[in-house]
Amino acid sequence: MNTFDTERLPVRLSGSRPWSSRRWCRYFRRQSRMLLTVPWERGAGLSTAERDLIAPSLQVFQQGEAQEGRHFYRCAEAYAVMNGDVEYAEAHRLFMNEEKRHGHDLARFLALAGVPVLTEQSRLTQAFCWCGSRGRLEPTLLVILMSEIIALVYYAALRRATGSVVLRRLCTQILRDERQHVRFQAERLAIMRRGRPAVLLELTQALEVLLFVGACLACWCGHRRALLAGGLGFADFWREAWRRYETARRQMDPRRYRS
Repeated sequence: MNTFDTERLPVRLSGSRPWSSRRWCRYFRRQSRMLLTVPWERGAGLSTAERDLIAPSLQVFQQGEAQEGRHFYRCAEAYAVMNGDVEYAEAHRLFMNEEKRHGHDLARFLALAGVPVLTEQSRLTQAFCWCGSRGRLEPTLLVILMSEIIALVYYAALRRATGSVVLRRLCTQILRDERQHVRFQAERLAIMRRGRPAVLLELTQALEVLLFVGACLACWCGHRRALLAGGLGFADFWREAWRRYETARRQMDPRRYRS
């Protein structure tokens, strides 16, 4: 098994259909009742060296997880109304509740470790928010999707980098959630792209690769110390991120689903 594998899930797309908004609503509601137990009573459990290494990186990710996503929700709501799929807006709200839970839990962990949350937006958060608010739903979904692909690699590395029982449990929960978040966004993109000419799909995928490369470079530059502590040099980081992206790219391709 790959050293950097983190509970791979098979992707069975051929002959399948994307989940409906109603099914996603059921999924998110069910998951909210099936969360892992976090042993908060054990405290942060970080050594001084771990704290100095992990905390600055975790502050930035916590800030990203805690974003309100108002532009994102407005886009989702407008799309839901326009397409007569009102349950999509509800599925999106439930998805955002999971993201906010991540932000709340990470803030609680930082407090246990005696580390304050960031009060001003980091440069990475500013870049993420700027890119995610430049258009309607499709480009916004893409920015969110790329950040979630990167998060899968980051939290897996963070889990390996620490001996904190609490932080490792939080990482496991977030990884479980984020894998399905990637699928949620990717399937919606596939739905939105149905009927798009093949040449435009190819052009879209080429632009996605550029966005993905930019996201990877930004993450590496901002979080390389934590990634290295989790056993990922740049080549390993790139390879794992690309593997995750390839899975998402298949999920985004409308040609892989039954019409």
